[in-house]
Amino acid sequence: MTSATPKGPQSLQVLLVDDNPIQLSLLRHLFQRHGHLTIEARNGAEALIVLATEFPDVVVSDCVMPLLDGYQFCRLVKDDRATRHLPVLLLTAQGAGLARFWAKTCGADRFLVKGRDLDHVVEVATALARQSSRPHTAHAVPRLAQENFGVDAIQRRLAQALEQRLVETALRDSVARLYTAEHDTPRLIQGFVEILQELVLPGALLVAYLGEDGLWCHGVHGSSAGAEDRQALQQALADQGLFQAPPDCHWHPAADDDERRRSLRDPILRVFPASTPGYPVVGALAFITERRSAEDHERLFEIAAEELGRLLSLEDSRLRLYHQAIRDPLTGLYNRKHILDMLGMELDQCGRFGQGLSVMLVDLDHFKAVNDRFGHAAGDQVLGVMAQRMAFGLRKVDQLGRIGGEEFLAYCPQTDLEGARALAERLREQVAIDSIPGLPANDRVTLSIGLATWEGPEDTPERLLSRADKALYRAKAEGRNRVVG
Repeated sequence: MTSATPKGPQSLQVLLVDDNPIQLSLLRHLFQRHGHLTIEARNGAEALIVLATEFPDVVVSDCVMPLLDGYQFCRLVKDDRATRHLPVLLLTAQGAGLARFWAKTCGADRFLVKGRDLDHVVEVATALARQSSRPHTAHAVPRLAQENFGVDAIQRRLAQALEQRLVETALRDSVARLYTAEHDTPRLIQGFVEILQELVLPGALLVAYLGEDGLWCHGVHGSSAGAEDRQALQQALADQGLFQAPPDCHWHPAADDDERRRSLRDPILRVFPASTPGYPVVGALAFITERRSAEDHERLFEIAAEELGRLLSLEDSRLRLYHQAIRDPLTGLYNRKHILDMLGMELDQCGRFGQGLSVMLVDLDHFKAVNDRFGHAAGDQVLGVMAQRMAFGLRKVDQLGRIGGEEFLAYCPQTDLEGARALAERLREQVAIDSIPGLPANDRVTLSIGLATWEGPEDTPERLLSRADKALYRAKAEGRNRVVG
């Protein structure tokens, strides 16, 4: 372990980790030529000893080293609270296979394939150090250092027989952490694709998800997967018969595709349904890659499909529960609690930005008579049909909810009382044009609507709705089927 002279105010302290003395010397002279201080270690174990006494700005480490390799070293660094914010740049001569996958799952900030342009290594390492969110606090001692460990105490624990199991564990862990960090379906799927893409690129990978809003498909491809290959992948997924309609996939090129090979050797196409035991298929995983890669990582792809099924099932359940929590089950509109919560947030926006807002309280005229004459099933159908008509008659910016029985609430952002009155009159006329299925052809269900407008920061949701309720009462008292306010 060696180091250079003390660094200047603009220079960085860089920990170089490599078992190759020639490579280590090249990196040392390169960083020192740019004015940086270097500390050196011959493997991950020595690097951990260095971190017990030194606090570098960035680590540049080889991946394949004796005793403790770069992946294991990086994982120990990132799992330790004292060093987790330390940027780590991993270098390797192996640009394919599991190298990139391990780099991502072990927590490396960047991963580069060694090449002739070593200046790029300095640029990336410098950028990582400048962008680091590492707190500027007193140097904390890593856990391993507190245990008085030494090089002889660190044994190589990863034998070839256990490597596959560790990769599987890393994959499951990455997907699990993905779900705890994201609760947005597109981002979840994109994150899953980013985790798995290193096993198939420079080929192509897609994930399809069947949710309440229909079939959603996201894919990533390398330079070797042309339009015909991607179309063949979508067709293979359609041929499985997992979904009623073929997926229309949104494809994106791999971000670092310029560092990959340009061709696939002996390509093969695979499709895996994504499901959880006891539940229907909710998605699928499909890819085109080299046959050798597909065979070497077959178990990984099976596990990936299992994890995708679990991920999508959890997301599907979450979305269903969320919709149940905010939607009225009969009409599909927002329920009372959610529409009132939305109104409160909208009024906060009005107070902050000085915008206007008006509300409508809507009541179905003589709805009790519908229940009495035709039964509650017909009444439920009337509620559903009228809710659809009202939602269709309002503008996209307006929000509508059912607040109880045959009563509905709509609010109209940036709308004064005159604008709300014109909108309410048009809505009242439109919903009564056509008859309701299940009712006599001449029967029409009409609306009574009470209006109120926000009167400024001193106004409250309760006062606003009270004024609308009084206007609705007058509309009903004056003969119904009218707008008052």
